[in-house]
This record gives sequence, C-alpha cells and structure tokens, in this order.
Amino acid sequence: MDNAEIKRIYELYFDTVYRISFLYMKNENDALDVTEDTFCSMIRRLPSFENDEKAKAWLIVTASNKCRTLLKKWWNKRNDYTEAMKDVAAEDNKNSVLSEVLNLSDKYRIPTYLYYYEGYKTSEIGEMLGEKTSTIQTRLAKARELLKLELEEK
Repeated sequence: MDNAEIKRIYELYFDTVYRISFLYMKNENDALDVTEDTFCSMIRRLPSFENDEKAKAWLIVTASNKCRTLLKKWWNKRNDYTEAMKDVAAEDNKNSVLSEVLNLSDKYRIPTYLYYYEGYKTSEIGEMLGEKTSTIQTRLAKARELLKLELEEK
C-alpha cells in the first residue's frame, strides 16, 4: 500500500470511521482521537485489502475495538455525553430520526447505524460485532420499535 492508496482510503472512509467512533464515544474529541488512532494502525500495519469494502470493514472493526478498549477505562464510565451527542446530531444532519438513533443504547445504536446508514447486511454486522446474525436481527427489530415509540410521541 503506497501513500496515494492510504490517502484515498483515508478520504473515502474518514467520515464513516468518525461516525462509528462517535456512536461509541459520544464525544467529538474522543471520537476524533479514535479515528486518528484507527488510521495510524492502518498505516503501521499496511494491510492489503481485496477491495474497498474490505478496507471499510477493517476500519470499522478496528475503530469499534479501540472504542471498546477506551470505554473500559473507569474515567470514561463516569461521563455522560448525551447532550454533546444530541448537538452533533442536530448540527450534522438536522434529522430527527438520526437524533433518535443516537439516543438508543449501544446494543441498538451501533447495529442500527451500520444497517441503515452504512448499508451493511445483518450477517456482516454480526461478524464485525462478534454477535450472531439472529441477535443483530432481534436488536434491529427492537430498535425499530423503540424509534417508532419515540417518533410517535413527537
């Protein structure tokens, strides 16, 4: 992988990696740190990807793993970034559905975002998150129910 290829992948998937990181970290600065660290890992390891979808999947899995590692630290468990998350969602898209998706708990938010906004299949999401396909399908169904209730209230 040469510099031009690294730059192309960075420009193509920066936004996706940032959004995945933000879904976990619920904080713009932490999400940017994880995003940077994810691309640094790619540069250090220089994996060869069969196609762009493989590169995207590798970046998502790597970012997810880095976020989970950071979230295990005690100081991150004490912070509530719900307001920051709502602000970025409003600024980013002005989309009430996206705002409601971002308010879901992690187990519903991540699969919902990957499925509806990134276009992954349930089997691919299950593989990325280390869950069974049926678990992902159940979480998506529950997320739809929760979103329907929230959106009907408005």
